Amino acid sequence: MCIQELSTCLQYDLPIKIINLNNSALGMVKQWQDMQYDGRLSQSTYEDSLPDFVKLTESFGHVGIKVEKPEDLESAMKKCFELKDKLVFLDIVIDEDEHVYPMLEAGMAMDSMWLDKKTKTWE
Repeated sequence: MCIQELSTCLQYDLPIKIINLNNSALGMVKQWQDMQYDGRLSQSTYEDSLPDFVKLTESFGHVGIKVEKPEDLESAMKKCFELKDKLVFLDIVIDEDEHVYPMLEAGMAMDSMWLDKKTKTWE
């Protein structure tokens, strides 16, 4: 996603729902560095330099919702989908070390994937 999409959605009145899983990093880049380089990270985390996505979304006239606690997720999702005629940006804060599995490496067969940080199906 890039910021221009928020402008395009406003221009064409597109009431889409955007869900941002916010781990304050380039998620898959950070995951790959963590898995392949024993947690040595380079230019993949942002912490304090990220924008306030809710304010950014609202500056385009859309609805922004930030979810910081798991127990608030259900009500935020309900509100998001009740606003059928509005673009809603859900900024869901997740653990900075959260990984996505299963993970398929580029160029590998569909049965050759990571099931977790240490388990590969092909070894």
